Amino acid sequence: MEIIRSNFKSNLHKVYQAIEEADFFAIDGEFSGISDGPSVTALTNGFDTPEERYQKLKKHSMDFLLFQFGLCTFKYDHTDSKYVTKSFNFYVFPKPFSRSSPDVKFVCQYIKKLLCETFTSDSFLLDLCLGIPYLNQEEERQLREQYDEKRSQANGAGALAYVSPNTSKCPVTIPEDQKLFIDQVVAKIEDLLQSEENKNLDLEPCTGLVVLYIFTCYFFGRGDNFWHLKHLVLKSHPYKYSITGAP
Repeated sequence: MEIIRSNFKSNLHKVYQAIEEADFFAIDGEFSGISDGPSVTALTNGFDTPEERYQKLKKHSMDFLLFQFGLCTFKYDHTDSKYVTKSFNFYVFPKPFSRSSPDVKFVCQYIKKLLCETFTSDSFLLDLCLGIPYLNQEEERQLREQYDEKRSQANGAGALAYVSPNTSKCPVTIPEDQKLFIDQVVAKIEDLLQSEENKNLDLEPCTGLVVLYIFTCYFFGRGDNFWHLKHLVLKSHPYKYSITGAP
């Protein structure tokens, strides 16, 4: 069974079941290269222990990409006295989680060999593009730390996180020198929302960034109250804004 990104989740339970039922299983992989230095025969010799041979080969292959992972499970059928096999072919392709992610290496000669002996030229690149994205353990750890940090900041655990009047947590940090001004503006906006007569509010000259702070932090999660503000327009230079309430 060939498994790519689109059918990975729907077939994952079959893989789990096959592994749980198996008496033993075998794995295989296709890489974008084998060695970035000496040939495999030059790296090792007959006096190497299995551990030494593994470490030598590993040292010169860590920068290559695993793009196909094969799994075959074996279960013995006592009734027919034979092994029943289930094979799975996973096309995988790493998903970088940052722009600083390291590049992987491709050996042109090895790719050509795979195209000629293992893959068909019309499906290899397509299968590679549709490969299942993955992270290694270190990338997963870093990504989880970044996620936990962002979630803590969004939940108000950050030192400078602001909280709106309705206890919705502010997703950005307001500079200390802008807090007093923004407090005053927000008070005026709240009066505008509650007033039945005044439908227009001229703000003191401020930058667009300050206006963004106002709407992001103090009206984040306010629901319907936010939409009572019909529009925010640039009125005149320098950076003077006008807020008009909806009728």
